[in-house]
Amino acid sequence: MDRNLEDSGERGSPLKKLKIERKGKQEEQVDSQRSSTALSDLSNTSSEETDHVVITELLPRVRSTCMLVAEGIERVLCITKVILRSDGLTGRGIGTNVFEVECMEEVDVENAQRIITPEHSWKGKPLILKLSFPPVEQTKEIEFIDNARTYAKQHDGEWALRHLPLVVGYSTSLNWEGNHSDHSNVQNRLKSTFGDAYKMRSFATEFAQVFYDILQIHRWLYVHPKILHRDLSMTNVMFRREGDEVYGVLNDFDLSSFCERMDKDPTLKHGTGSKPYMAHDLLDADWDKGHFYRHDLESLFYIIPIISCHCTQPTVRASSLPFKWWFNRPDQEISDAKFRFLMIGSPRPLLQTYFNGFTPWVHHMHRIFSRGYKSRPGPYYPSDEYAAEVAMYDWDTLNRNVTYAKMMNVMGLFDEKELVTRWNGGNSSN
Repeated sequence: MDRNLEDSGERGSPLKKLKIERKGKQEEQVDSQRSSTALSDLSNTSSEETDHVVITELLPRVRSTCMLVAEGIERVLCITKVILRSDGLTGRGIGTNVFEVECMEEVDVENAQRIITPEHSWKGKPLILKLSFPPVEQTKEIEFIDNARTYAKQHDGEWALRHLPLVVGYSTSLNWEGNHSDHSNVQNRLKSTFGDAYKMRSFATEFAQVFYDILQIHRWLYVHPKILHRDLSMTNVMFRREGDEVYGVLNDFDLSSFCERMDKDPTLKHGTGSKPYMAHDLLDADWDKGHFYRHDLESLFYIIPIISCHCTQPTVRASSLPFKWWFNRPDQEISDAKFRFLMIGSPRPLLQTYFNGFTPWVHHMHRIFSRGYKSRPGPYYPSDEYAAEVAMYDWDTLNRNVTYAKMMNVMGLFDEKELVTRWNGGNSSN
């Protein structure tokens, strides 16, 4: 699981082509983090065949260098490894790109006499550079992360800090050397070390704890700083390790929204995310009720059978990919396929032996979403009483069928052992 479980190009895995939508203005964004570990999209590498301009050749590659100035210190970063190149996502014109980088040089440009202390130096420390391209008008990711971390510190939520990225540098300008000077107007962030990068013990229980942590921090973000992530996928599930403990870290807030703004800004009601993991509703052309928190829970659910069926081990792709269709078909076809998957009596995906422990999770969570979707009111109102019931229907949770509490009841137990509950929801009723 790790920033990244994805083949970096060194194993001969085909990289996804990065594409730009021909519609709408986009802003490039660069994000870099001092090493973290993430679940990557090993499940499929095909890209949707749509009318895009392919700009893969413009992206930085191994040995490319860039200059970053943050908080008065100028640093030269060199890419040492390609970790991830992903397709454009719904709601984001260009996909995310992740690189392992090394700090080659650093100098204080504001005070040449000042010595950069080991505490502030990035030399010799593992770094990960994230390059993404959110729309110009979108709230910057740094705002969500800073808001969440500040709230945690001010409201006795220190536990949440272990499950959030830590930004240590930010810039709106990044200059590439060599053939990559096309990048301009970018934002840069560097996040703190989340432990030993690219290593994950071969215990499925640790995977389970990471997933359970993601559910808990997602709930805390929604209840307290009131942030809805809106883009749960394997590439955004990370972990950090402290001693023998592993902690799930929720990454990539590029598509997130403050809940209070969602009703005021019509653009925030549009579905966002990575198509294989997006909720059935959000891919349905007829859906017009917005993005609810239970849609993110549905995305978390899809991550589990996809990785459990598509990988024989954390870094080994299976020969059979039962959910491959979800990666490269038109939105409506994927939406219809997910609806059929949720409506069947009992799912029968063939989980790989390594991930067999997730079988109860898949069945129980499938039942949660199946009951929820089956509870939805029909399009016709045979009586005034039925119309009144429809008016009171809770679309946010599919009439209380899909809630954080129900998901925690399922995910809190793995292989007949209780996982660590970091936060039980407090007084929240969701």
